[in-house]
Amino acid sequence: MTRIGRACVVVAALALPGVATAAWMKSYVVEWNEPAMYYGANSGVIDPGTDCPKGTNPEINWVQVLMDAGYTREEAEWLRNPANPTRSPVHGQNQLAFRGKNRANVYVNPTSTADPGLVGVSGALAEGIDLDGNPNTGFTGPAGEAGIDNNFYKTVGCWKTYRGPHRLSSGALQFNDSMRNGAWTTVIVVTGQGQDPMNDEQVTVGFYVSNDKMVKDGNGNIARDYTFSIKPHGKYEAIFPARAKSGVITSTKPVTGALREPAYWPDLELERAQIKLTMKADGSLTGYVGGYRPWEDVYRGWVNARGPVIEALTWVQLPGVYYALRRNADYSPSGSKGKKTHISYALRVDALPAFVMTPDATEQVAAVQSYKSLAPPERASMAKVFSQVVDGLFIDPKAQQQAGPNAVILPPANIATVGK
Repeated sequence: MTRIGRACVVVAALALPGVATAAWMKSYVVEWNEPAMYYGANSGVIDPGTDCPKGTNPEINWVQVLMDAGYTREEAEWLRNPANPTRSPVHGQNQLAFRGKNRANVYVNPTSTADPGLVGVSGALAEGIDLDGNPNTGFTGPAGEAGIDNNFYKTVGCWKTYRGPHRLSSGALQFNDSMRNGAWTTVIVVTGQGQDPMNDEQVTVGFYVSNDKMVKDGNGNIARDYTFSIKPHGKYEAIFPARAKSGVITSTKPVTGALREPAYWPDLELERAQIKLTMKADGSLTGYVGGYRPWEDVYRGWVNARGPVIEALTWVQLPGVYYALRRNADYSPSGSKGKKTHISYALRVDALPAFVMTPDATEQVAAVQSYKSLAPPERASMAKVFSQVVDGLFIDPKAQQQAGPNAVILPPANIATVGK
């Protein structure tokens, strides 16, 4: 079913108790979302810019890294040699993990090695939201907004997998391709109590998941005005009280919520979450969802995506990422003196008009409300992308030799050496 017009008047509230009838409603499907990363270069990914004056983190000499960890040059070169049968062309070299003190696995014990460093953002501009209400802390927004809190960007904004113009970073392309091809769907419902949707002091915004896949048009773009039913979920739901002024929707109160994130770790769990979304003249919705997220969960997501692969392809040492996230963490749920377990974050969201239906698909959603009570029991965590990954390593039960702190590395005589 396609959308014929943008209905603004809601005829009835849903049957669940405590839900007020809205005066107007707009609904959308998220067609693109990615971590909000301000791009300060003129072109390219690794090139210098105002965000990263020295460019991205440089490619790593892994032979030297292994030698610094105590391996001999002969061992290091053999471990990096494509002819080594323990180095998988798909899953990398597992022995790369064992470079901590006493050959500890640095993916699960990152502090077993010294901080190798991670080039972070040093520019003054960032995208996102002023989460703490203090204009004297944080970045300046591209339009001059004060106090933008986005320490996740500060930490990883010069990592080449995250860096690039809007919609063009390799990470954003990878995960949005997956979403747009049907891996998951996020829908948004916006309702208000006033007569003018562009200017309303009582707005409510709900983010939900749907099992319905998006539809592409003849150019490969997501089509507008298709229908999606809400899928009640015990985790992926966020409801924001807000107001609209000149078409810009901003939070009136921080909330706790979780969205499905485009990343190896799919749980975007946010404390003190807020929104800043603009209702555009063409019927679309764009802007940010921000909040403070648990940074260790994010780190584990990269580890579980196969540590050796992430490190080799994206030019970082994961212990350096761990140290940088810990260093830049800026929020504690237990108070200002508590351990900083969370880091400020912003998700850039682009959404198109769509019909959003109740879970039973019998009627169009008429109000923003929670559906968590209707959700089935939550299944096991989705955090593992690969079921055979253990402690960051892809375990092949058929392999004759497994990596480990006591692995015997016996390179054959006269092997060809590699530089990195």
